[in-house]
Amino acid sequence: MGVNMQINVTTDYAIRIVLYLAIQNKVTTSKDIAMAMGIPKSYIFKITNKLIAAGIIQRIVGAKGGFILDKRVEEISMYEIFKVMEATVKINRYWEGNDYCKCFETQNCSLRKFYSMMQSSLEKMLKATMIKDVLEINK
Repeated sequence: MGVNMQINVTTDYAIRIVLYLAIQNKVTTSKDIAMAMGIPKSYIFKITNKLIAAGIIQRIVGAKGGFILDKRVEEISMYEIFKVMEATVKINRYWEGNDYCKCFETQNCSLRKFYSMMQSSLEKMLKATMIKDVLEINK
């Protein structure tokens, strides 16, 4: 029995949409995005609406309409996409501000320190990784 830590499928789709728009570097239709990225067309507008609201992409209306990045690939971090799509970027409910674990009330809790290091590493990596970096991984 292993650990099951997975990002939400809509977050994966959002990352794929942003990457595809970055590669295309032009107005791209939802149909083209769906076909190229293997995303059900029914998800495209749900996801793109969130990305538009966050200022990551924009919608172009009209006969030659579709979607295009609203920022440069050097300006879009993975953290930004995660923050838009995920209910939380926190690795554990301890960081959600509830009373889940009483040992967290003390500064001496080694579990709290471990989770803190893990959370910090994750956030640092996501904030430092731009879409441009992801595009260049295989180059």
